[in-house]
Amino acid sequence: MPESRVNLAVSVDSLLRLPEGAAYRRSNERAHVEASQKGGVIYITGTCDSLQRQVEYYEALYHTARDALEQTEQSLLQEQQKKISTTPWWVDLALLMVGYAVGVAATIFVTKDKLFKKQ
Repeated sequence: MPESRVNLAVSVDSLLRLPEGAAYRRSNERAHVEASQKGGVIYITGTCDSLQRQVEYYEALYHTARDALEQTEQSLLQEQQKKISTTPWWVDLALLMVGYAVGVAATIFVTKDKLFKKQ
């Protein structure tokens, strides 16, 4: 796209006498410039339509990529949670039985040890 440029020449004295809310404006194709004053401060604003369109395009692209990444992260997290929480029932039962067996063995060991020490 060819360069678009605009120039605005205003004396400082004219800007300072400008009533609040008023502005000097100049446009050339896609480029725009505005000069205004408020409370003794001079404000100069320049815009370019093609640049604004590019910014909006890249913002939309960023938001689309961010949303896709969030959805992917959510689906991966859900899959991991399913894998973790879907252990077969027999694994839980086997772990419970091992726990009981260890408890019984520890009880027998401790009681036999106490019986032999008393004698």
